[in-house]
Amino acid sequence: MTTRQPPIDPAAGLLDGDEAVQEVSLDRHAADPGNYPRGTFRKVVSGMITVIALIAASYLVPALEFARPWTPSDPVPFWNLVGRELLGEGAAADAADEQLRELTKLALEDDPPEPPELDPTADAPLPPEPEIRAPAAEHEPIPPYQPHLDDKQRVERRLDDPAALDPFYAALTRTELRLPGAITRAIHYGDSAIGNDGITGSIRQRLQARFGDAGHGYHLLGQPNASYRHQGVTFVERAAFNLCFIIQGCRGDGRYGLGGTTFESTGGAEIRLGTATKGVQGRRVARFEIWYAALSASGTLRARVDDLPPVDIATAGPDLEDRWEVIQVPDGEHTLTLRAAGGGKVRAYGVVLERDAPGVVWDELSQIGALTRRLLNFDPGHIHRQIARRSPDLLVLMFGGNDMNTKGTMSKYKSELTDVIRLLRGGKDPLPCLVMAPLDHGERDGQAIITRPIVPRLVDAQREVAAAEGCAFFDTYQAMGGEGSMGRWARAEPRLGSGDLAHLTHHGHKVVGGMLYRALMAGYRDFRRRVAGHPMSVLEDIMLKGGQHTPAAPLLGAEAGAPTPAAGAEAPAPDPEDPTSGSSGE
Repeated sequence: MTTRQPPIDPAAGLLDGDEAVQEVSLDRHAADPGNYPRGTFRKVVSGMITVIALIAASYLVPALEFARPWTPSDPVPFWNLVGRELLGEGAAADAADEQLRELTKLALEDDPPEPPELDPTADAPLPPEPEIRAPAAEHEPIPPYQPHLDDKQRVERRLDDPAALDPFYAALTRTELRLPGAITRAIHYGDSAIGNDGITGSIRQRLQARFGDAGHGYHLLGQPNASYRHQGVTFVERAAFNLCFIIQGCRGDGRYGLGGTTFESTGGAEIRLGTATKGVQGRRVARFEIWYAALSASGTLRARVDDLPPVDIATAGPDLEDRWEVIQVPDGEHTLTLRAAGGGKVRAYGVVLERDAPGVVWDELSQIGALTRRLLNFDPGHIHRQIARRSPDLLVLMFGGNDMNTKGTMSKYKSELTDVIRLLRGGKDPLPCLVMAPLDHGERDGQAIITRPIVPRLVDAQREVAAAEGCAFFDTYQAMGGEGSMGRWARAEPRLGSGDLAHLTHHGHKVVGGMLYRALMAGYRDFRRRVAGHPMSVLEDIMLKGGQHTPAAPLLGAEAGAPTPAAGAEAPAPDPEDPTSGSSGE
């Protein structure tokens, strides 16, 4: 091989010279150099032995710990390929991975591209409303259940004691039959797991798409913290009220309003709250209901809908008293501006957006950062009046994430949860309730992510309390996949779990909301099959019983004095195409 290097101009720049040109000549008749020189492989083997000896020394000599290529905190090399199979864990791991793939597929299917923002000045068409049927005759039979497309979806985890929700299902039946005034309401309290209306918004969207949109529901007059954001509504805080959040224990009289936050202003505070400008749900409202308190020497709240003349609400009164102001509007898209107009300090709580059409309303009442026991800061009489005014058909509780960081005993926690359930159910005799277990919470063990040991203990405690209080129970932890599920969710594509291993992403919220929806609908199908053919009056009877649900057998006429199907009516057989029909398993 020869190299020809052209002369270099000393004044030339670094990139101005020509390339060196190499000429390579290979002679096919070149002499064979023969075998490798003696001792070549001895050197290779000696080098390998030296490397092995150095690795061994790093484990034997403490001072060489920094050089260890693997430590017990690291994942075992090739474990996924060999170790899991040797210990018989491969099938379980594959099943967990397959479940995760199904959940991520559902997350993507449930998250279609959002439609573009609508021009509020344009005459954009709203989705058509189904007709409202005539009032049902008392002895008219309850029609058979009509299968729905969602029935084909697998139910990841069924509810414990779904019959505890019979009054809720009875209300939902009247809503699905589109009887006049048949609005089904749920109030959903929880910690940061529901804080941005992700899980609750997903449930609301599904139920309203299927049973009808009766309005967005309850919304606070401000943000207790940055994580309080609702879906399906527009909200602008133009000048913030001063607020008092229930977890701060800052209200000696215990009057925090339905949503757990009180808002005050001597004048100038202003918010705007209205219907959604995109999507399908939340696009209509027929009444705004302003929740506030009357106080001595209190001021004025000024309410204006769209560009209509304002309405002044005098909030002064001789005693501290809960009050409500209802503003009726034509059913459609509207915006409410609410302002503290001076004349004294006003105290208010929130605004309800509702319609008169049959449908579902699902209130998100998050208490972000709250321990379960913080709800005991409510004055009992006050919160009972607030809940009675809302007249819900279901109470949902999803707490526990913050309770994992306390040092109390499980016995103490069960006592606190029991007291909270009894406090909130006292507004109706008693209000049907559902306890949702907390999300899985992970922690890092080297490179692995495992479930915090307190999680299954807390879940078991909640299940025990729910059963004792006659509430249904949804095991969110097991629905996610149980042990180590948050780690798998955080590594999924798209990600379902957040980096803090305690919360969910946008997609994760949709997945959990979908799992609860499917569990609720499995119980609803069973209920409809139990009551099919019975007189319509049975539905109101069940609703009046509240949480004291009637067992299934009397509804089927198996006991003396129980309601019987109307003449000529027959309860339908289980749907052979429904994978959950007649099943109580998971």
